[in-house]
Amino acid sequence: MDISLGLRDVRVTVPTAVRKGDDAHLICNYDLEGDTLYSVKWYKGRREFYRYTPKENPAMKIFPLPGIIVERLHSNASHVLLTTVEPNISGKFSCEVSADAPSFHTMIVSGEMEIVELPEQKPTITGIHSRYRQGDTLQGNCTSHYSKPAANLTWTINDVPAKVTMIKYYPPIKDATTDLELSVQEVNFLVTFLHFNNSQGRLKLKCTSRIHTIYETSVEKSIEEDRPKILASGTSGHNMNLYGPYDQPPQDNEQMMDQNNLHLTHYKTDMASSSSPLMLAKSLSSTALFFSALVLSIGLLFAFKRIEIGFKLEKENMRENKKINKLCETRRVLTDLLKF
Repeated sequence: MDISLGLRDVRVTVPTAVRKGDDAHLICNYDLEGDTLYSVKWYKGRREFYRYTPKENPAMKIFPLPGIIVERLHSNASHVLLTTVEPNISGKFSCEVSADAPSFHTMIVSGEMEIVELPEQKPTITGIHSRYRQGDTLQGNCTSHYSKPAANLTWTINDVPAKVTMIKYYPPIKDATTDLELSVQEVNFLVTFLHFNNSQGRLKLKCTSRIHTIYETSVEKSIEEDRPKILASGTSGHNMNLYGPYDQPPQDNEQMMDQNNLHLTHYKTDMASSSSPLMLAKSLSSTALFFSALVLSIGLLFAFKRIEIGFKLEKENMRENKKINKLCETRRVLTDLLKF
């Protein structure tokens, strides 16, 4: 017994996205399972634009539809080639397959296609400096220029996708004239030492713009760590010379005069510095003379005091001698009186 299943397994291949101006290949595969093909029809939305009927002459028919151009030489019962596609044909494309008598089975399968207008330039990163310190807040925007549809933006930090908490999403900005859309996305995070802890010692920030699978472009920004500068002792930043003796920047006359005055000042300072030992010796000599005079004065004071004390003692001795002499005289007188 002959069992025929008839038409089955109809499937279409419709490109998800096609660049504006490129060609689009539409494919409709099917299995008749012993049936005879009656027709294959293609629709954009509900409007038919292509029909293939093998029993008719000509077998191929094309129906005018704005924006759709069918290439006859590369179209047949299963393939249709659309050339120089335009954005206005974006939407649903359907393939309808019908079997001939006696079954007259019919199946229709659809697929979506979007005609893409790509940005005319690469995405740009704005608002981000070339140097940051640990603890600084890094905040900037990535902008993908006008396209249709709006580009999908993603950030990576040192090749690692940025966390959702670091990203701020903005709705696309549509141009009322061209109907194209501009995409903007912000990144915001706190810079830490980990961001510079790599072989390059730099923070690499990258923004990638994607549209379906036909467009992907990235832009990178390399960021250095801004470390505090340590100056040598006794050197001020505004006076420090960053040039060697043979690579000085050009100077005008006024700068040369200022530089000469600066050298003259340094020369005077050096002269003063070189004479400082003599001044120190003079100072020490004066101090020594002062102390010598002080010692001499104290010595004289003691000498005078001793002389004064000597005089006093001599006077006392004289008084005592007088008293003794008087006593002796009195004793002699008394002795003489006793003799009588």
